[in-house]
Amino acid sequence: MTRPPEYPAFIEPVEPRWRRWGLGLGLLFAVQTTLLLALWPNAQPRRALWLWSAVLPLGWALLLAVRVAVWQIGLFNRKVYLRTVEVATCAWWQRRGLGLPVQDVLLLGPAGDVQAQYSNLMKDLPLAIPAVIPGAAQPLLRCPLSLGSNAAREPVLARHLARLTLGLPGLAQGWPHLRALAWVGDVRSQAAFVKMLARQDLAAPEARLPLQNLTDLDDLIDTFHRECRGEHDWLLCAGVVSVAHAHGSDVPGEAGFVWRVSRQGRQLLHRGEYHAGESPAEVCAQLQRYAKLALPPPICLALDTTSQQTFTQGGWSAVEHQLSGHWGVLADLAPFIGMSLALLHAGEAGQPCGWLGQDAHKRMTIGVAVPHGNS
Repeated sequence: MTRPPEYPAFIEPVEPRWRRWGLGLGLLFAVQTTLLLALWPNAQPRRALWLWSAVLPLGWALLLAVRVAVWQIGLFNRKVYLRTVEVATCAWWQRRGLGLPVQDVLLLGPAGDVQAQYSNLMKDLPLAIPAVIPGAAQPLLRCPLSLGSNAAREPVLARHLARLTLGLPGLAQGWPHLRALAWVGDVRSQAAFVKMLARQDLAAPEARLPLQNLTDLDDLIDTFHRECRGEHDWLLCAGVVSVAHAHGSDVPGEAGFVWRVSRQGRQLLHRGEYHAGESPAEVCAQLQRYAKLALPPPICLALDTTSQQTFTQGGWSAVEHQLSGHWGVLADLAPFIGMSLALLHAGEAGQPCGWLGQDAHKRMTIGVAVPHGNS
């Protein structure tokens, strides 16, 4: 988890010990007066005696004034430091609270390419049935495009995903304002996706953004808010994966997604976090603060049972929406499929939706999507 910045504590300025200063002044004044009275020549006027007796109190007052000035300067420095820390911390939380306004979401998976299937995926639809592919070591969850081969699946998925993308309304008109392409997957599948778009005279921009993990998602969010300042500027995010092997009883899956990220988005995707040793409650609370939620999201979905069980301890329950049977193991694409489903639910139901999952390195991930991203 990305923790808020920690600043060293300011050394508290020590207040003058007034009682000691008063007692010290009284004692020295008494000693001085006693010595002056005992040693003062009788021939000298008494008025001069009292003038000399004022020297020590004045010096003492000067020292006290210096001491008080040092204390006040320390108090002022502390006030400035605390204010600076508060401003920096607020700026950090404000920056971490930024998200991606997503206008359109497309999904490709074992349920096919009919988008209504994914809008209703959290409504007790039957689980996907693994297929036995010739040459495969175990049953696989596959998109119903071409089940006759288990080789070079990613380019096939990428080309079909591009065809789905071409069906987005207003895509050709808004294409000149596309600023960059962000891709999840290998170079070969990305090339297949770009080539299919180019066949329709939609050349992808030269700017390519990596999107393989949550750190890349952070950079993508920052890039959008920094570079896409125009009303019509937008980003295209997409990716595919086809997992060939899975451990134990897990079933390998394959999937793809497309996001059109623009300021016309009706839902907002917040930054995700990895669970890396912190308590689940701490991670969940930080995600809620990103999205300005006082309570956990009313709906959560999980792409695997481990993350579901872990984050339940933090109050994010996905027991009713365990979707691993619909998707199987998706490696590094799993968090992005969870984000896509959460975006669909947030846009349609008008309420926040949390997502839970694991990446290819078995790191548990968590995030949230909220409606009305363009606000």
